[in-house]
Amino acid sequence: MFTGIITDVGEISRFSPTAQGQLHRLRIACRYDQTTIADGASIACNGVCLTVVGSGVSDGQTWFDVDAAAETLRMTTAQHWKQGTRLNLERALKIGDELGGHIVAGHADGIATIVARDDLPDMARFELRAPRELARFTAPKGSITL
Repeated sequence: MFTGIITDVGEISRFSPTAQGQLHRLRIACRYDQTTIADGASIACNGVCLTVVGSGVSDGQTWFDVDAAAETLRMTTAQHWKQGTRLNLERALKIGDELGGHIVAGHADGIATIVARDDLPDMARFELRAPRELARFTAPKGSITL
């Protein structure tokens, strides 16, 4: 589970298919303390929950590896990621953490389309269109993670 509060911005330093071809292995450079990244941990990358399969430090830079399955690539903007793409990162909640945002699962169900952007003082307002098959789940005052 996540709160939607970004804790770092990472950068993809490697993006390649695995030998089996069904997964893509991503190496993401970040500023997290490597000793706090456990194999099996969930880290939301641009809102997509991915599982750490390895981590380390190279040239003073922390990195962690995750695998993106074909379904993840099909259902999210991860299909457009490549080496050099910057990603908003968020660590999974632990019991006792402050809930400063909204509780969200980090599992993507579809891709919304930006239909309008209005730049305001100190912020921007976006109008989004949800995929038709997901629109019926959208509440007028509900929360959606983007």
